[in-house]
Amino acid sequence: MTVMNTSLLVLLDLQDEHKNFETIFDSHIFCRFTNKIQCLEHVSSRLTNIRLLHFFIPKSEHIIIDARLLFFNTIYYIYCIDQISINEMKQQYDYPMFVKIFHIKSLSTYLYQAAIAHLIEQAERRKHEPDEHDIALQAAAEFSDILANELYEYMIEKIG
Repeated sequence: MTVMNTSLLVLLDLQDEHKNFETIFDSHIFCRFTNKIQCLEHVSSRLTNIRLLHFFIPKSEHIIIDARLLFFNTIYYIYCIDQISINEMKQQYDYPMFVKIFHIKSLSTYLYQAAIAHLIEQAERRKHEPDEHDIALQAAAEFSDILANELYEYMIEKIG
């Protein structure tokens, strides 16, 4: 019998600019790919074993969504390099529940948010395993603190 994982975070990083996330996130829930074909093969091979896929893709690869490679249990996160790209993507994808569009500067914010959601779900599923439950909640709390600091800095930057 196959074990059902709660969720998976996948980052398609064609420019190989985000290696640092591999040191932050657990390899059981996070994968970063610099090759589109390998990334899509990895995602396709795991879809039956996960409840939710958080799929982070650059704007240049948004065609993945258009090409009907839509996976029903997927939230797409399209990161863009400027406001023009953001506006273009928002006009093209009016699915706020399944497609999130944002500036690349916010990539870590969205990754932390997805990881927190995963960890809370994991803790809920492991209520009867106190150690695992506590570990998941502790990691979620740590990511929440990091996310709070990022949001605070973002707010200061906008005000200043």
